[in-house]
This record gives sequence, structure tokens and C-alpha cells, in this order.
Amino acid sequence: MIILLTGTPGTGKSTISPLLADKLGCQLVDVNHLVEEKHLYTGLDPEKNYKIVDMEALEDELSQIVSNQDDQKGDSSKGCIIIEGHLSHYFPRADLVIVFRTEPKVLGDRLQKRDWKESKVRENLEAEALDICTWEAHQIHGSRVHEVETTKITPEETIDIILDIVNGKKSFPVGEIDFSGYLGC
Repeated sequence: MIILLTGTPGTGKSTISPLLADKLGCQLVDVNHLVEEKHLYTGLDPEKNYKIVDMEALEDELSQIVSNQDDQKGDSSKGCIIIEGHLSHYFPRADLVIVFRTEPKVLGDRLQKRDWKESKVRENLEAEALDICTWEAHQIHGSRVHEVETTKITPEETIDIILDIVNGKKSFPVGEIDFSGYLGC
């Protein structure tokens, strides 16, 4: 099983993904770490000072990781990989995609604590209010995408929700969360 955990930076992916991987016995792939380790970027954006990821190289690297796990397990249905990062939803192979969502006002506080430039914080708040990760994920993965709002729940509660989704007990389809009213924040 391939599970993609995506969402705007600050929504809880990095906190929850190792806990979920441990609970499910899955291999965890951190996209940001992979991009850095394998130098899967073409340079820095001069205005925003972030790495410009080579998406084709990232997809190739992720495909290789999935193939290696398939080879080791002998049958991909026995293995589990969680691919975590705000770009993970671009990977076209997935059984399940979870988009983490957080109210923009709470998200803004989290991002400001990271000492990000105001323009970078604003860009990410707008992306969250406009459902960018959800929309992109849905364009690629359709009904395999679920949204989980992490604003007021603990990592453990988030994991329980995701386990219910994985086990087919609950569904959180795209379109139930609307932060568009926060565009002025």
C-alpha cells in the first residue's frame, strides 16, 4: 500500500507521519529529506529563497524506492510505504492520499514560529485557504483523496482518523473543509 500524506507546511505532516508509519509498520519517506539528500532540485528561487524541486527526478527517485520495496517484499500488497511532504501528492502512484488541513489563523501562528518571512507565511495561508494541495491531489488521484482537519485534534486523534480511513471505516472526501473565508487573514 502506498499512502501519501500531503498538505500545506505546518498542518502536522512531519509530526504525524513517523507515528503513523510506526503504527502501520510502514516505511516512511520524507520528501523534503529526500530532495535534500539526493539533490533533487535545480536551484534556489531568488525571491522566496526556497529550493526549486526537479519534479521529474523526484518522481523517478520515489518510483525507485517503491520498486525496491516491492522487490524486497515479493508482493507489493504485503508492504506499506508512507510518502510525506507537501509535494507528495504529485507522485502518481497511490492507494490513498491524505491531505492535512488547518485553519489559516492557527496555521499562520505555526508558520510565524518558524521565523519564516511574512511573504512566505502569506503565500502558504493563501494556499491553505484556496485548497491548493487538495485540488492538486484530487486532479491526480480523484476519489482516493481524503481531507483531515488537524486544527483542534491531537496527533493521536489524527492517527485514529487515518486508521479508520485505511480500514475503510470512515471517509472524508474532498470538499467538506472550506477555509475560503480566511482569505483576508
